[in-house]
Amino acid sequence: MANAKMKKLIVIWVLSCGFFAHAQQVNKDFTKLLLNDQFDQADKNWNSTFNADNLFIAQNGFFELYRKSKKSGYYLFPNKSEEYSAFQVEAGLVFADHSNGKQSAGVLLMANSETGGGLLVEINQKKQYRVVRVYKDKQVPLNASGEGWQKASDAITKTENQITIKTYDKVYDLYINGIFVQTFTDIELNKGKIGIYVGPDSKVKFDFLKVLGEDKTELLNLEIKDAKGEEQAFTQIILKLKEQINKRDKDIDDYKTKLKLCESGGFGKAGSDTAANNLRNRLLAKVAVLEEENNELQIKVVGMEEEIKALNDFKTGVEKGNDGDIVINLTNMVSNQKASLDALEKTNKALNDENNSLFMETKDLTKALDRATNEITILKANQVVYQSEIDSLKKQILILKDSIVKKQIELNGKNGLPEKELTEDEKLQLMIEKEREERRKRREEEERKRKEAEQNNGNG
Repeated sequence: MANAKMKKLIVIWVLSCGFFAHAQQVNKDFTKLLLNDQFDQADKNWNSTFNADNLFIAQNGFFELYRKSKKSGYYLFPNKSEEYSAFQVEAGLVFADHSNGKQSAGVLLMANSETGGGLLVEINQKKQYRVVRVYKDKQVPLNASGEGWQKASDAITKTENQITIKTYDKVYDLYINGIFVQTFTDIELNKGKIGIYVGPDSKVKFDFLKVLGEDKTELLNLEIKDAKGEEQAFTQIILKLKEQINKRDKDIDDYKTKLKLCESGGFGKAGSDTAANNLRNRLLAKVAVLEEENNELQIKVVGMEEEIKALNDFKTGVEKGNDGDIVINLTNMVSNQKASLDALEKTNKALNDENNSLFMETKDLTKALDRATNEITILKANQVVYQSEIDSLKKQILILKDSIVKKQIELNGKNGLPEKELTEDEKLQLMIEKEREERRKRREEEERKRKEAEQNNGNG
């Protein structure tokens, strides 16, 4: 537990200061064999798969994977999947001959079926690697921008490769073919399953998959021993930072002395001599830079001293509790921290459930909005059709009005009667009756055509 505490402090300092970003951080020896799969028996711990997108089979000491789909990769897990938190995983793989020169494969860590996430360490035949935080609906590279691919020509080969990852307290060291590549962190994932991955349009053979864990009997002594060394490391760092501060303070005093000489005329007439003014400005700029650097160093020193104080408080609490019985004290602290962690995990699960609920609610509302939008679109289209029909009816009414007037004139002329002017109501009634008659004729004609079509279809 002491080592875990110190590791957290070191990680915080690394992230804040940017030192040792590419140096190993997991100084643990994992000696207990938890999983050793040599793929020597078909379907012993891995299921064979044969379909349009996948061809997976364990044979001849290899688990041969052929992912035919070009759109996405595929994750596989052993039938007996365990969850791990601190471990060392080793995977040997061989890229097979294939037309795709960008084949990829890798190992999935901290996989969680509930959240659908994990950490993917992936390599390809272009001698590149990447670390990807996997979510249900997206992938976020951790080690670089864009798609996250980085060159590692000295470590990766185009055929046979071995991936090794050591992790402890959310810090991960990555090795490829025995060469250290990068350290990375992820604060979200605590534990999860380990699986293998085959990229899109890729042929790869996995030779073995091993998982090593800690020997719990040696853990306590190891952690207590490491804590002292890590405290000394903090002290050395602080001393070096203070040396840098003292040196810069001396440089600042020297520059300020020169600046006073410049302003008093020791290097010429200040304000009138161009060379003196230029010298004065350069000295002022150097003083400003040095003072800014000193401020940054002092901030780092304060942070380091606070971390040492936290460490000392931790050690004091361990030594004083329960009459100095370290085993009991550490056991109690582990229990308390586990209880706190369980509470945090419950809270996190509740928040995730709430988030999923809100997501589903948002999804349903989006669907309802889409349906309403479609209905509005249909109504607008119908409105255009109805308006067109109304315009057509208005034109027909005008035509009918003219026709009625002409017919009335003709009738009055034939009967030898003087022309009789119809009222507007009479004209409208005549138009309505004529329109009804025309619609009746159209419906009869449509019904006749429909029956003929049905009869023809029946005969056919």
